[in-house]
Amino acid sequence: MRVVPSLIGLILLSVAIFGAIGLSGGGSAEANVPACIPPAACDAGVSHETLDIPSLAGLLDVSTSVQWSEGSAWIGVIKDELPSSCVSLPSHVNCDEAELVFVAGGPGSGGSFSWNAEPGSYRFASGSSAIQSSLRGNTIDYTWDATLGSGIMYSLFAIGGTLMAWGLKPSSQ
Repeated sequence: MRVVPSLIGLILLSVAIFGAIGLSGGGSAEANVPACIPPAACDAGVSHETLDIPSLAGLLDVSTSVQWSEGSAWIGVIKDELPSSCVSLPSHVNCDEAELVFVAGGPGSGGSFSWNAEPGSYRFASGSSAIQSSLRGNTIDYTWDATLGSGIMYSLFAIGGTLMAWGLKPSSQ
């Protein structure tokens, strides 16, 4: 019996199993919904806070679900870069919704959306889907699930299983 290959194989198999099970979590954020009074264009309220997804997450499959409290509003996710025309206010950043590039959700989203997150920095944007004359608060709730990417997970299973089998094989004298 070879102890070191067996031990390394056991560690790799354990990482693959825990990676397949994955992790999950969630949180909430506040976003303000700016007034929307036609004929002027409706603005979007963008959160000051960023949602940072580390580069290491590129090895994972991360799925996020987003829902919100304000029924007459929409929510979207944008990259952290904001157009130069945006104005920073104490409660949010005010932007023209037509200038924002959404990676998920946006003006067409209704109540909730799902998003396969990738590494980077993101912000939530919120806007009105109906005529409203005043600024309103909107609570955004999100949950996420992360598992090890399937290619990496299968590789760890194969290498770990091979090392375990080779380590448990009786050594010939």
